[in-house]
Amino acid sequence: MSWVYCISSHTCFIYEKVILNTYCDLGGGGESVLQLTTRGNYGILAVCYIAQKANHGYISIDEIVESSQIPKPYLSKILQDLCRGGILVSRRGSGGGFTLASFPQDISLQQVVEVVEGKISLVNCLSGSPCVCGNMTDCPVAPMWGEIQKFILEIIASITIDDIINTPKKRKMLQLLHVCQEKYHHEVKRLRAECNMS
Repeated sequence: MSWVYCISSHTCFIYEKVILNTYCDLGGGGESVLQLTTRGNYGILAVCYIAQKANHGYISIDEIVESSQIPKPYLSKILQDLCRGGILVSRRGSGGGFTLASFPQDISLQQVVEVVEGKISLVNCLSGSPCVCGNMTDCPVAPMWGEIQKFILEIIASITIDDIINTPKKRKMLQLLHVCQEKYHHEVKRLRAECNMS
């Protein structure tokens, strides 16, 4: 099993099983509004690969392309964004390439996603854009969206690149996320039952 598949599948687990299911459980629609784009997934894969090779010095873009099969022109733009965002540093010339700007345990999934994708936001009004309903002050769902987004961002911010590439830590993190998800769903059912009885 390739490292690309392993990292990609576990990243999808975090999004689909924990984040998106929680969103749906809270009353969201069935569409995956937080589905990671190809660009975002490639960004995470590239950072994880470079992190795994941290002891090898600077990693060339050709090596990343060969291992990941990401199109080179596409990857080049993503790596440039990651450098501008402070996730990676680059060096030109012989022996040059890309390396992490800090330790894997100090780089969160949220940082990488937002550098590549932009700010994560469920709805326009939470990102500072004009509210589609035109009535943000009295909007009945805005407070709920705000709390859902806060919860999602806390999860993504708590997961580091080291959590993804470190197999023992990754197993424990996935177990913890699963337990948290089950506990949360249990509490939602309990709360709804209490409200129905009152």
